[in-house]
This record gives sequence, structure tokens and C-alpha cells, in this order.
Amino acid sequence: MIYKYTSIDLFSGPGGLCTGLKWAGIKPLIAIEWSYWTVQTYAASHNADIFELDKYLDNTLENKESFFLPNNKTLLIYGDINKVTNDLIMKILKKRFNVTSVDIVTGGAPCESFSMAGSRKEDDERNSLYKNILRIARITNSKLFLFENVKGLFSKKYNGIVGEMYKKVCDDFQSKIPNMTNYRLVTSDKTTVLLKASDYGVPQSRERLFLLGINQKFPNVTFCYPKKTHGTSNKKTVVTVNMAISDLPNLQPGEENNHYSFNINEITNLVQKKYFSYIRGKNSQIPSHIAYDPSILTCHKAPGHTLKMRKRITLIRPGENMKTSYQRLVNEGNEELALQYFPKKIYAARNRRLLPHETSFTVTSHCLDEMLHPFQDRGLTPREVARLQSFPDWYQFRGPFVKFHSDPDQDLYEQIGDAIPPLLAYALGKEIVKTLKQIYLENNL
Repeated sequence: MIYKYTSIDLFSGPGGLCTGLKWAGIKPLIAIEWSYWTVQTYAASHNADIFELDKYLDNTLENKESFFLPNNKTLLIYGDINKVTNDLIMKILKKRFNVTSVDIVTGGAPCESFSMAGSRKEDDERNSLYKNILRIARITNSKLFLFENVKGLFSKKYNGIVGEMYKKVCDDFQSKIPNMTNYRLVTSDKTTVLLKASDYGVPQSRERLFLLGINQKFPNVTFCYPKKTHGTSNKKTVVTVNMAISDLPNLQPGEENNHYSFNINEITNLVQKKYFSYIRGKNSQIPSHIAYDPSILTCHKAPGHTLKMRKRITLIRPGENMKTSYQRLVNEGNEELALQYFPKKIYAARNRRLLPHETSFTVTSHCLDEMLHPFQDRGLTPREVARLQSFPDWYQFRGPFVKFHSDPDQDLYEQIGDAIPPLLAYALGKEIVKTLKQIYLENNL
């Protein structure tokens, strides 16, 4: 595919945002990510060259000047974004890509300190990582920027005031510095910037906020947030859990099956058929460097469970979680059974069995502990989680199957759970391209 527009992809993760924007026609020239295995996933899926930042900075990177030779491949900087200098960004753009600017700078800064599930400390150093989006947008004179984060940012405290952190983020993005590139937000209205993934064909009720900034050199340029395409008030119904994963082979806990034999021509539901056109590669632009065999599945391995855990799972009904299932058993007079198979500390967010004919609840980095298959008595496989995130089956996930959640090496579940759903990114990308076309047309660029 020929890409007309370019980006810099900050906090890139495994490439969910990148994938959707590429479907819309926007190619990342530079990406930045700090987690080793997440970098490997992004590089394998998007044919990116990996640039090891720390080795470059301490002068131990082999053939370091080769990265600055003319090359069309995305350069993925593996390292801490705070160590990525403005000079380095400009050197890469000028020498490798022969440009001095990009069309859009994007980034979903780490959300742990903003998330409702996190500690939400006001002095968390991650609170200010978003400023790198504005920094790099300014030095590249990008036409647009896109900031993504969790809904919890709306209520995050700053200076002890609930919600003040969101206001500060918006104010920072619109701050004025003389003789520098400045931006205006299209809107900061909470109902407008908050998008639900299921409204755009993702089988998941995930909500994320997106702030889009436009370079003030283009005062008359507009941007429209994407209109909902799925749901009760739209022509298309939502994509359900069953639509997304029912074609995958059945598994017992600990089993793996990499053979795909389902005949997708048997699908009669038009919404599901459209979803599968992306999932199975028909409309998702399989990269030329990936030798995709549709008869082979990757990452379809079920987590192993202890005998006690297996029994507990059998007791949890669709739509229930650990807490509601436990309470039901107690109410039914089966308290002894509940005490035998449930832990002493009961978490409502754990062991939540999906409802097959509804969208999934939000996939998170803790999805291994949180999500149960709607019919089979086990947790989800990484491929099933990827399906709920709308990652196509050709996507090349790399890394360990399971790690302790605090491990710096992100396992498959954490990588997938942290990502932006590609189909949601695609919906945004199509509107971003409309705005970029307007900029190019009205300014003879």
C-alpha cells in the first residue's frame, strides 16, 4: 500500500493505533516504545527496524550510522521516551526519510496513574509523560496531534481537586509559546472526546478519550469525531463475543491448537461477516513481509488452571464474576461449596465469565485473571483476547505466554490488553485523513 500521510507513534505499545491508522493511509516514520517484547511484536508486525536507544547513547550500538541512511522502513526506538532528544528525532527524519515534519504525532501515554484501578497518585512521574506528545509535535511542526487515554483521567485529582488533571492536560496542549508551533484542541467536551469501541465494530465496551489538536497555522481547518456505526440506534448491530471467537477451536485448560479449519463462508450474519473480513485478512492489508497462512492460528493456547480453579470456573455462570457467583451460591444454601472453591478474598473484577451475545467488558492488561470463556471452563487464550481487541489473525505477537504482572517483560496478555483496538483507531484514522486532505487542499501543500 502507498501511504500518503505520515506519523510519529509515541508510546506505541504493540501497534494497535498504528494498525488502524495504517488502514486509513497513515504510516509511522518513527515509533517509540520502552518494553522489550512489545517492541518485538511491533517490529514483527510492521516490519520496523529496532533502534536500541541506550546502546546508541552510550556509543555501543553496532553500525549506528546505518539507521540514518535513506530507508522507508519505520524506525522503532526501543527506550525511554524522556531520553529521546529533539535532535535525535530531527536527525532521523532528515537523514532517513528526507523530511523535516510529519502529518500527525500520536500517543497513548501510560495510563496506570489515571486509571480508576490504579493508585492515582498526584505525584506519579507518569502523570507528565503526555507532554512528550506536545514536545515532539512542536519540534516537527506536525499538522495534528492525537492523545489517547483512559476515562479515569476525567476524575483524576491535581492540586487536590477532582478533575483538575484533565483540565491541566487540555490547558498544556493549548499552551502558547512565542516562536513555536502551537495547537488548538478541536474540543475538550467529555461526551465528544470519549469513544466506545463497540460503537465502531469492536466486540468490546471499551471507553477511551481522544484529544485531537490542530496546528494553529490552519485556523479554518475542522475535524469531526467519527460517527457511531454500530449499536441500537445504527444500521449495524454490535459485534458480540460469540461473533468474535466462536469459530476458534475448543480447548481444555493448558491445551493449544494452531490449526484453523472453520469455513467462514458459512457465516450469514452481515455484521459478523464484515468483522471477519478484517480479522481473517481480507480487508486488513496483510503486510507483504508476513507469510500469512489462513489455516494456521497463532497464540491460541489456553491458560492452565489448578483443579480448585477449574472447579470454581464451572460454578461461575455467564455474566457472573467471582463475587456474584460466590454470593449466589451462598444464597442458594451452597455456602460450603463456595468456601471450598473460592478464595478468602473475593474480587468482583476477577473470573468474570463473558456473555456470548453481548460485547465484552473492557479488556485490560489483567485480562488473564479477569476474563472467562462464555462456554468453555477456562480463561481466554491470547488469540481470543486479540479478537476482542480487533487485532487480525495475521498479527505477529511476540514474547512470553504468561509472566507475573509486575514483570517488566510484558507477556502476551498484557501487551494485548494495553493496546488500542485497531478498528477504533481505523474509525479515527478515516476522519484524521479527511482533515489532512483539507489542510493539503486549502494550503496547496
